[in-house]
Parts: sequence; C-alpha cells; structure tokens
Amino acid sequence: MTDMLEFLELEGYKCFERLRVPLAPLTLFTGFNGAGKSTALQPLLLLAQAARLRIWGAESLEGELPLNGDMVRLGSAGDVIRAGYSGDTRFFIGAGSHSLAIGVSARAGERALRARDLAQGDEDLELATRLNRLVHISAVRGGPSDTFPIPDRSISQVADVGVDGRFASYWYHTLADTEVPPERCVQGESGTTFRRQVDAWLDRLAPGANANVQALPVASSLALQFRLSDTGEWRRPANVGYGLTYAFPILVALLAAQPGDILVIDSPEAHLHPQAQSRMGSMLATFAAAGVQLLIETHSDHVLNGARLAVRDGVIKSTDLSLLFFSGSTPEGHGVSAPRIDKEGRIDEWPDGFFDQNDKDVSRLAGWD
Repeated sequence: MTDMLEFLELEGYKCFERLRVPLAPLTLFTGFNGAGKSTALQPLLLLAQAARLRIWGAESLEGELPLNGDMVRLGSAGDVIRAGYSGDTRFFIGAGSHSLAIGVSARAGERALRARDLAQGDEDLELATRLNRLVHISAVRGGPSDTFPIPDRSISQVADVGVDGRFASYWYHTLADTEVPPERCVQGESGTTFRRQVDAWLDRLAPGANANVQALPVASSLALQFRLSDTGEWRRPANVGYGLTYAFPILVALLAAQPGDILVIDSPEAHLHPQAQSRMGSMLATFAAAGVQLLIETHSDHVLNGARLAVRDGVIKSTDLSLLFFSGSTPEGHGVSAPRIDKEGRIDEWPDGFFDQNDKDVSRLAGWD
C-alpha cells in the first residue's frame, strides 16, 4: 500500500512561525474560527494546484506555485508570507520513506510563490505525483442546481469532483456501472456497482434516499435527481434541500478515489441532521481504513463522535485517527494540540473549547454554573 502522509510542517507562513502536525489516514482539523485550520492545509493545496498545472513537480521541485487557481485563491504574497518573519518560508511533508522540503519566496504583490528544492537535488517526485491527484472539496459547494457541467478535460484521470462539487454528477455518470471494492461497500448491501453504493451510503445519511444522473447531450450538461424512497418520484435537488446536494460530491469522491489518494474536505457535516453527521464521521473512517487518506476540517462534535464510534467498533484503528485542535496562535506558541484516542474511542484530554460547548450550555441551563 502507498505510504500515507505522516506529517506536515510549515515555517513562516501566515499566522504560524512554525507548526508541525501529525497526519493519519483520517485526520480531523478542529478548533476555533480563524485559528489556522485552513492555513495548515494550504501548503498541500498550493503544491497540488501547481502539480495539476505541471509547472511544479512534474520533472523538478523547482517552479511556481500560483496563489490563485482552481483549488485555492489566496491573493498575493503579502497575504501568505508571515510578516516580520526573519527566516525563510518553508513547507515539509513526510510519507514513509518519501519526503518533500520546499522553500518558497516572492516579492510583495506577486501572485505566485517561487518554489525551490531544499533537499539539494535529492528530489522526491513520487510524493509530488501523489499531490497531483489530491482532491479538494471546499465548504462552499454548489447549491441545488438543476444541471451540472461536464469538465473540459480530465488531468491524469483524476476523479476530481471540483472544489464546489460541480463535477460530481459527471463522475457519477462516468463510473455508474463500475465495481466498488468490497472494503468500501456498505455492509449488507448486495449491489456493488458505483451507483448502488452511492445509494447505499446516501441511505445511511438520509434513509431511503437515492440519486440519479441524466445526460443532457444538447446542453452538454447533466441533471442530478434525488428521491426519498425506492418508489418515490425523482425530484430536482432544490426540492429535497441542501443536505443531499452537499453530501453527494463527497460520496462520489470517496468511491472514485484510488488507494493512496488524498482528499481534503471542508465541513462534511454541512446541512446534515446530527444523526447523519455522526454517520458521516463513521463513513469517513470506513474509507480511510480502505486506503483513502482524508484530511477533514470540521466543527461538528457529531462527526468526531462518529469517528470515535468507528474506532470502538473496530472499523478503523485508533492509531489511524489523528485529532488536531487549533485554539489560535499567540506569541507563546502555535496553539495547536493533538488529543489522543484509545481503542475504545476515548480521548485523553479535552482542551478548553474542544467540543465542550454542549456541556457548558447544559451546565448553565441546569444552574450548575
């Protein structure tokens, strides 16, 4: 099996003077708004964005990293290079025997970073190739549109649903009759084709839900439909709400990913009922255990608890789940802690603000505080 990313380190980037975080097959990036969760993931997205364009990582680790593209839009160099930092801005990534050490620089106002290989010629293009396949699904996904576009081209045959999920319908339609590996299938579901497994996982999130995609050749687009029972009428996404529309690209990306692929997903819980959020956490753990590396930004204690239950139920090893809590960088430090989880799903420490708001509110309502 391809080595998973094991750590990510950055120096002199945005709010962080230096930060090193452990990564696992499933890593949950949690914490306060504006505390650096997205910042910590951006080096991966910048490298992946440039790798897709083949201006970095194809033949060399030297090249440009555009700050604005299909994956991220970060403005200019002044928005990302840490102000007043005396050292060089650097990114380090490790995955088993593979590693990347990249230094970046830019002049004020420039809209791309110049990357250089800090390993002095000992290039690791294997890891750069993996980043070329990285898929990013942002928190801002397409709403319940009637139709969705067909991508102009497919780079390296990556099943990229797009940062806003707009190409999920295309990949569903393309892969509908392909077989899904058993380890990614819902237990007890006899159908193992892509379309049947999308329905099976949708049913876990919204009991009875099915999806369908119809090609509209004249318009060069695809129509996505949902129904809420096996015998119900097919409906436009606008008539079943945002939850299914927001979850659909995630399901397609998970089922379409190759072993060792990396998915960065922001707010998988968006518009889902708490029960569905918990099941989303368990589902993410299932796919991580099946060989897809998932880096997840979330504010949902239900997603966390779903992943914890997956550990307790033996779906995923406790060592394959990494929890990161971002409380905000200060002059004293980066403000990132990594609570550990045991094989029963128990967490060893609960920093203030780490999914404790329900306890605080209930305590006040009961008059205990």
